[in-house]
Amino acid sequence: FAGAISGVVEGCTMQPLELLKTRFQINTGERMHMIPTIRDIIKEGGVRQLYRGGLPEITGLIPRATAALSTLEFSRRTFKSWNANNQLTTSYAYLSGAMSGTVESFVFSPFQVIKVRLMAKEHLGRYKNTMDCLHQVVAKEGLRALFIGIMPTIYRNSLWNSIYYGTMYQLETHHMPKLQSESLQAARSFAVGLTVGFTATCFNAPFDVVKSRIQSQLPGQEKYTRTSQALTAIYREEGLAALYKGFLPKALRLGIGQTIGLMLFNHSLAYMEREE
Repeated sequence: FAGAISGVVEGCTMQPLELLKTRFQINTGERMHMIPTIRDIIKEGGVRQLYRGGLPEITGLIPRATAALSTLEFSRRTFKSWNANNQLTTSYAYLSGAMSGTVESFVFSPFQVIKVRLMAKEHLGRYKNTMDCLHQVVAKEGLRALFIGIMPTIYRNSLWNSIYYGTMYQLETHHMPKLQSESLQAARSFAVGLTVGFTATCFNAPFDVVKSRIQSQLPGQEKYTRTSQALTAIYREEGLAALYKGFLPKALRLGIGQTIGLMLFNHSLAYMEREE
């Protein structure tokens, strides 16, 4: 339940950044900029258009956050029990993050495929809404299509979660003594989380670009077939910078969204434990 709460809040607040990130990543032409792109999106269908693809994204964030944060908490407690001092070692702190990302990938992948198809500018007019998109994808491509791009999704999520949750745990446990003021504590956690989120994004951004490119492809138009092939093709045709398209909205979306989500999850978990 705590994970579900954090997922809904994260999705509702960060959705426009998710749309911008996806549009940037799929684009193979000239470099796109945030303000002009926002104007273009609003011209397509008003302010509501900034939330196109929001239903599968936000709906998917509930099981995604639940799966990721529950796996994170369970694995941390398990690894602690293996230690005589009941302490989580550095290597296990990062491993628990990677495990949460792997579980998250399988739960979230179907929602991501539908989200990317709806958000892609190339597919405007093809799908009426979320349910129509889901129906068309399953009817024309089969259920397996809901897991298109699962490997780059696993690489993306496991890498980011490992760096983010592993580093945050180390900082909060060993280098950030608790402050008396709750507001200062929250502000510090937010600032540190945003910084760590930006750093983690530097490592997983290329896999996210590949994921979006693969998931946006229609049957018979498969230019990208697997992760390594897609990375190589994008680098050769568009340059290294193309593997970091959408970096700013992605970093902001993950750094802010995941930090808010983690803070809400920890507070909700602590509250529920006090009530038991």
